[in-house]
Amino acid sequence: MTLDVIDINGLNKNYSLFIESFFERLKIIGVKTGTTYLDKEFFNRAVISKLDELKVNFVIAAKSNQVINRELKNHQKEWGNTPTIFEYQFKQGGPSFSIVAIYDDKKERYILFATNKEAESTEKFEKTIPEEYRKRWNIETGYRVKNDFKIRTCTKSPVARVLFFVIQCIMYNVLNMLKSVIEITAYELKSLINEDINKAVRYRLKSLNLIPVKVLLECLRWFNEERNRVLRTRLTII
Repeated sequence: MTLDVIDINGLNKNYSLFIESFFERLKIIGVKTGTTYLDKEFFNRAVISKLDELKVNFVIAAKSNQVINRELKNHQKEWGNTPTIFEYQFKQGGPSFSIVAIYDDKKERYILFATNKEAESTEKFEKTIPEEYRKRWNIETGYRVKNDFKIRTCTKSPVARVLFFVIQCIMYNVLNMLKSVIEITAYELKSLINEDINKAVRYRLKSLNLIPVKVLLECLRWFNEERNRVLRTRLTII
């Protein structure tokens, strides 16, 4: 689910301010954070310093550099292509944290993670963190699905463009909520919404906004189960 949208000017990225405001907004929404998983864009001193200040656990895909590469080469000379954990700190300063390097046999290189979580051993880390981190791909999938609800526009108004993206996010959330109880695609959802808008305009139908979400989902779940039952019965007859 997309819980919030923050408009950022790409020409003036203040990572420290962004991270601080991000967690403030999560607190307002009422979301409790366990571990924060971030991509390589956030592997920098400003982000890690702010996360350390806020006492937030993090796992970030790390970028290699001369210092990290030197550490890995020394490790490989002695132990081969085995996983390793070592302490690291940016040249500009900031808190120290762990770099966990896990060798990928297929790509023939190390996959790097930066974390302030307690990493007792690479074996324990390998069993949990990479699998958890892979769930971030749902974010990329989410953006692709959001494009199915994209509102085409030529306007350069930042207010309008942000509004249209927020609508995309709302529709994406509605789709995910419905998919928990019924089989439906983005295209089908858009078609049904279009039909209902036409009916509402033509017949002046009353809004469904007075129906609790829980009741609506229960009705949809019953409808989906009943539809599957009927289909199975037909297949049995055939």
